[in-house]
Amino acid sequence: MKVYNAKYDPAYNTADNSLVQNMLKYPEIAKKIIELYPRYSMTYLLERLGFGASEKVIGGSSFEWKIMQRYKAPAVLDGTQATDLTSTKTQGDVYSLNIASDASGDNEEFCMLAVNDVVRFDVGSTALVTAVGAVDASASGFTTVTFKQISTSAADVTAGSVVAVIGSAYGQGSLGDEVGEGYAYPETHRNHLTLSRRKCKINGIDLHDVTWVEHNGHRLWYFTKEQQMTDQFMYELELNRWFGKKSIAAGDIGYPGDAGLPASGLPIMGDGILAQIAAANQLTTAGIGVTEGELLKFIGHLSLNSLRATGNEYVVFTGMQGMIQFQQAMTAHLATMGAASGLIASKSGEGVAVGSNFTSYSALGNNIKLVHNPCFDDPNVAAMSSTGADSAIGGFNTAQLSGLMVFMDMSVQDGVANVELIAKGAEGYNRNYVKKYVPGMINPNDPSSLMAANGNDTFECHILSESGVIIRNPQSCGVIKPAGLTI
Repeated sequence: MKVYNAKYDPAYNTADNSLVQNMLKYPEIAKKIIELYPRYSMTYLLERLGFGASEKVIGGSSFEWKIMQRYKAPAVLDGTQATDLTSTKTQGDVYSLNIASDASGDNEEFCMLAVNDVVRFDVGSTALVTAVGAVDASASGFTTVTFKQISTSAADVTAGSVVAVIGSAYGQGSLGDEVGEGYAYPETHRNHLTLSRRKCKINGIDLHDVTWVEHNGHRLWYFTKEQQMTDQFMYELELNRWFGKKSIAAGDIGYPGDAGLPASGLPIMGDGILAQIAAANQLTTAGIGVTEGELLKFIGHLSLNSLRATGNEYVVFTGMQGMIQFQQAMTAHLATMGAASGLIASKSGEGVAVGSNFTSYSALGNNIKLVHNPCFDDPNVAAMSSTGADSAIGGFNTAQLSGLMVFMDMSVQDGVANVELIAKGAEGYNRNYVKKYVPGMINPNDPSSLMAANGNDTFECHILSESGVIIRNPQSCGVIKPAGLTI
């Protein structure tokens, strides 16, 4: 793609080859334009890789996706018990324990134990489930389960420990109606699109300067005055996709015109990447920097939650402080550096790189790519004070956003990427990147027109994007953050 400036010439700068005009006809052109912004690493990567969600959003602004996790939800011992929780059990003992449940969120967790399940406690003993009580559907509720001890326990079970189902047992001559049946449903995740907008006014003097974009033999132009607005808009869009948090409370419908939203004066907004990553996958470093051992353990933890244990593509987005810390810690695992190899393969198999500032590693059977994210180094987002700086990590403050490392599972399974962009529209209608002109006393494409939208001696350029980010499996993504940093 080639970009260069020129002077306006009515013989060549026509509506037919206007970038704005052609984007309205062919929305896919926007994907190529976004390639002009490789420093906006997440937006650039998702567009270049072709990681667009297949879900269609037309009328409303909410979208859902499902993912199958483990076939049984975790059974955790609740602290409130009908019997002594901490007493050791011998073979044949019958007792009751409470399994915690939670119906307060979007993804409710209930006790999935069934009669005749064989369970294992964290102390190593096993027991048989003989009865399962009624489900308490309240927030922080529990279900009372009766057990019969199979093997004598060597230690006490405690509140908060996990009860694992390791099989089911039925005696000889058991009847068909005694056999248990259980079915695990996929987890439902939900997010909302965010509508972002910007505009600029273009005076008559600004009509002289245009910018041409050439790609595959096609030449399109736009007014150079639009460039600063577009740069600002794209950067704010990138920041929102990282730091945005939803304005819709759990359980709210959140469709356009919802009575609850205008009353609060809040627009409909969805969660960004950091808000979607599971809280259990956030590691806070205790000291200055991060060690090689911590990184390897964290990568191993995430790979266990991914669709496959090995062969995953992880992209680590971080600021300059994180770049220094990561490369210092992973020197032994350094594989390649620079733009000699592709960053990650798109759906078509093409290698895609983010400039030359990335590093490739291989660890625990997974590929890890380290990418610099300028958003984490923005002094307008987080203070860049040197207070408490340490020379071992380049003089950066240990509590800076610059040290944040976001591990994104960018793997593709059955043609579906784990991280995808979703935009409002379908069947040729797309609001991922829309730009239009509003003529005043100046009409950019028809100076002789007698019609004007207003009496201003300018015309306006408007740009918008109604889009969101899908992290299909948030359990396989994680965050390592410096102590004292709140995200």
